Amino acid sequence: MATITSLTSQQLEEKIKNNQVEIIDVREKSEYDIVHVKNSKLVPLSELPTRVNEIDWSKDVIFICRSGSRSQMAANFAISSGRNIFNVRGGIEQLYTDGKVDLLEISPDGVGGYF
Repeated sequence: MATITSLTSQQLEEKIKNNQVEIIDVREKSEYDIVHVKNSKLVPLSELPTRVNEIDWSKDVIFICRSGSRSQMAANFAISSGRNIFNVRGGIEQLYTDGKVDLLEISPDGVGGYF
């Protein structure tokens, strides 16, 4: 039976270091351009049903968004494929709060009032 596992920022950092992962950012492009996890792939939630074939399912698939809500919706959609899915609890905002900025690609203009 497929499951959705919620990851803390520390667990995400460990998975990135230890495994091949496919990080799918389900925010909009304007948000992604401000800050995103390095090497993540942008697939906005609204486009996920038509772009699901772009995901490398041979890797651990991890969904992320700003706070964890949209990525949870994406995970709920993706689990119907029968695969185990990961969701980052608290999203990009939690990574930033936890000081995991080394995992992030931040716009030269900074994050401004994004968080």
